[in-house]
Amino acid sequence: MKKRVLVVLLGLMLAAGAFADHPKGWGLGLVGQYGDYWSGGGGALGGWAVSLKVPSVPVFWGINMSISSNGFNLGATGDYYIIDQTLIKEAGLGWFLGIGGYFDFGTYTYRYVTTDYTRTALGLGARVPIGLSWQPINVLEVFIDFAPSLGIIFYSGDYYDYSTNKNESRSRLGGGWQGDIGIRFWF
Repeated sequence: MKKRVLVVLLGLMLAAGAFADHPKGWGLGLVGQYGDYWSGGGGALGGWAVSLKVPSVPVFWGINMSISSNGFNLGATGDYYIIDQTLIKEAGLGWFLGIGGYFDFGTYTYRYVTTDYTRTALGLGARVPIGLSWQPINVLEVFIDFAPSLGIIFYSGDYYDYSTNKNESRSRLGGGWQGDIGIRFWF
């Protein structure tokens, strides 16, 4: 029983310091993203996203959308920082490690030889972001992170794997990595 109480107390102490590095208010910013999937497609992995932190919700959100002549993509990430600690207080430098999830929906049209194919993909999964956060002043944060991910991708429409010359499964294990660099304003 004493061990359980100690574990609970330790957990509460860690939770109390979990948001020590970030301000308590609203966070809004712009994020440049890049990444790659090792299995399947359906990724809003490049381009720009909006970063959002709502004060009453302990999740850091990233929302992106892209429209091109070949299709449309909408993606979102939500990360809970398990560790959010200061590295160098005088410099405003901290680091974070979290666990989160992603959602990705896209529809694409592509041409192979003389035939047009249309595919819709839905990706869901988990991610583990780790990164650095620099706050030179209280209202400004610059951050960079790396987030490996693992999930599942569901397809509808045409999906043809050119490397095997056959139609592939309508769902498959998906995963990869994403890197973000951004700026967030706190108010």
